[in-house]
Amino acid sequence: MRRFEIINNWIDTNSRVLVLGCGSGDFLAELNSARNTKSQGIDIDSEKVYEAISRGLSVIQGDINTDLADYPANFFNYIIAHDVIQIMKKPDAVIRQMTRLGKRVIISFPNFAYLPVRLTIFFSGRMPKTKVLPYEWYDSPNIHLFTIKDFIDFCKKENINIHRQQYTGLGKKNIPSCANPNLFAEFAYFMISSSKN
Repeated sequence: MRRFEIINNWIDTNSRVLVLGCGSGDFLAELNSARNTKSQGIDIDSEKVYEAISRGLSVIQGDINTDLADYPANFFNYIIAHDVIQIMKKPDAVIRQMTRLGKRVIISFPNFAYLPVRLTIFFSGRMPKTKVLPYEWYDSPNIHLFTIKDFIDFCKKENINIHRQQYTGLGKKNIPSCANPNLFAEFAYFMISSSKN
């Protein structure tokens, strides 16, 4: 399954979308083309922002940890955080801001309870490295390690509605939710919203 295919399929056409950690804008360009969205992006890396702008994309340089407060509530139909929540300083605060700003929020993340990750730690006693997590412990951008169960528990605690969820495993194949995704899913995708929406 292609990197953004699941998320792309969840987005309605002609939606107003904000992509967090958009990099040089690959996903923004795909959304605009495939879904005719009015997409904007935010990224902290000035070189990537410049590259995205040079492609004609609407991107600003900013820090997701602090700059989301500048947007009005429910301004976007969708806010997308693909593979970035675990690198945020305060992911709980960022998720609260996202559910304030977007009618629907799509979050995807690597599942740190994935069976090969567990086995690597168990048998080698070392931090695991996989295709999704290719870093050494000392240079990993991931500062908040969490699992699918952790995320679902967080949503319950915060009164956040979960509308959709999908999981992928080895080879990006879909994992049915009945097959214990916390154990067998390498990557998780959730569509959530504030209980007020």
